[in-house]
Amino acid sequence: MKIGISTSTFFNTVRAENVFEFMHKMRVDTAEVRLNTFSEYEKAFVDNLARLRSGVEVNSVSALSTQFEPQLFSANMRVRADAEIIFRKVCYACFAFGAKFYSFCGPINLEGYKDFDYARLGQRFNQLADIAATYGVTLSLKNCRWSYAATPEFFKKIAERCPGLFTTLSLYHAESAGYDLREFIDACPPQRIASIEVCDYTKLEWCLPGRGRYRFDRLFAELDRRRINAPVLIAADSDCYTDMAQVRASYEYLTSLYHNAIQ
Repeated sequence: MKIGISTSTFFNTVRAENVFEFMHKMRVDTAEVRLNTFSEYEKAFVDNLARLRSGVEVNSVSALSTQFEPQLFSANMRVRADAEIIFRKVCYACFAFGAKFYSFCGPINLEGYKDFDYARLGQRFNQLADIAATYGVTLSLKNCRWSYAATPEFFKKIAERCPGLFTTLSLYHAESAGYDLREFIDACPPQRIASIEVCDYTKLEWCLPGRGRYRFDRLFAELDRRRINAPVLIAADSDCYTDMAQVRASYEYLTSLYHNAIQ
């Protein structure tokens, strides 16, 4: 298992063009790349950023999903077609970075709707997974608390219909939706977990791993017991730290804790 960082952690603190330089200085060798806006989906931007990787292995790429991913499930064909243009650009970004996975959030569910048409959704996820596969990329569904995929039950049912769909698990989104992360781990085939995004929390706020009360040693032991080798990536908001030394310390904390937990 590898420990890494999602570049979403550096949003509003480090320019996208400089994130790999910062990670290289921190000796971080595994990452997810977060693309945040339409201009960042364009080939020229992606190709330039990919040239700056500095040896960092990119496991996955994610986008600011609410900009277009929900529209991929629209009943209107023109809306879907326009969204697919952007979807393909993100798939290309995965290819350019050498990433295996596109970390995908999908449709929004702000009303808490639960009576899903899993057959229809499964068909659409499979169509999108097929498009991603033409770029050599695997689609990986994330458990965003505001999306259809906010519950372990959803993952159980959609996994049955989508054998090529992987999972990106988020500690923040699991806890925010009222679940223990391990409930999602139980619901997902272990060989189809692409990555696990982590932050930490105190009684009052979210924070960097190692500055809160979450028992990462137990998480690492659980992942090792289940033989889940997906990378664990720090994904924290920029208001969780005041300088890069704190991010580096969090990364070193997780790395040391992992090695101690599996001995």
